[in-house]
Amino acid sequence: MTRPEWIEVVQAMRVNWPHATIPRESIAKWYEDVKHLPGPQVRVAAEAIYRDGREFPPNGAQLLAKVSELSRDDPDHGEAWRLVREALWKHSIHYEPRAFYAYLGERSPAVAEAARRFGFEAQSGYLIAEEGTVRAQFREIYKAVCRERRHDDAYAGLPSAGLRGLERGPRRLEAALRRALPERASA
Repeated sequence: MTRPEWIEVVQAMRVNWPHATIPRESIAKWYEDVKHLPGPQVRVAAEAIYRDGREFPPNGAQLLAKVSELSRDDPDHGEAWRLVREALWKHSIHYEPRAFYAYLGERSPAVAEAARRFGFEAQSGYLIAEEGTVRAQFREIYKAVCRERRHDDAYAGLPSAGLRGLERGPRRLEAALRRALPERASA
């Protein structure tokens, strides 16, 4: 995001929240928080927060969170499970793990990563009577993957400063997908 784009976002926030005074120091800090993002995405995030009915303009962290939320579009766990079942139906007959993960990765990287962590063999071999248990186990893994994605987006660009929670970096999911889909990593 360029400074002129940021100035446009701030002007739009002042129009949307005319009662709020935003100190210059805050404007400068918030710019530092979002400058690594595309300008149009930050502008849309600010407008979305306004349309959400927020009473005060969003700070940098809130803009980051909204851009993250709107860019990921992770399905809920019910839809994630439906995608896994669909992929299993299409690819487990001939036991095609690569095709299984590729199919999921095209539809949702988060679902593909959760399926990889859960294990293709475990998912393809369960009995119908066990579906409730398997689905609940998958849901917990999927929720953890989604939490990690939000974490990575929220802390992107921060130096680790020796903090273990930041040392892993925001590319865990992408690296995991490359491991699950090695033929796509070079593409």
